[in-house]
Amino acid sequence: MKRTTFWGRDENDERLVEQIMEGKKTATCTPKCWYDALPAEATEVGEMIEVFSKKGKYMCTIEITKKYELPFGQIDDETVRGENCSSYEDFRKDHIFAWEDDLKKDGVELNDHTMIVVEHFRLIK
Repeated sequence: MKRTTFWGRDENDERLVEQIMEGKKTATCTPKCWYDALPAEATEVGEMIEVFSKKGKYMCTIEITKKYELPFGQIDDETVRGENCSSYEDFRKDHIFAWEDDLKKDGVELNDHTMIVVEHFRLIK
């Protein structure tokens, strides 16, 4: 079974995992260039993924229920809700904060045309 961790502002920030375990977060997004750079970590619909804290503690298991690609500027309501964001603007602000600097280091500009991979999931245990 594949394993993953979720982004946080520092090594102690586990709020995204907490949101998953509370049933509030049911989707995640990744810039396609990062997703494609790690083909062994790519997921398929129906696949189970173990979620770990940044300190290596098992937290929960999720199942991928839907997966698709779209431009950053065309995020849909289902993804905004699944990411537990209160609005499209909050989604953009949060993801620009999380991605923009690291994408620049990789030579990629984050703009409305930047392709992202969206994965929806459900909490299994």
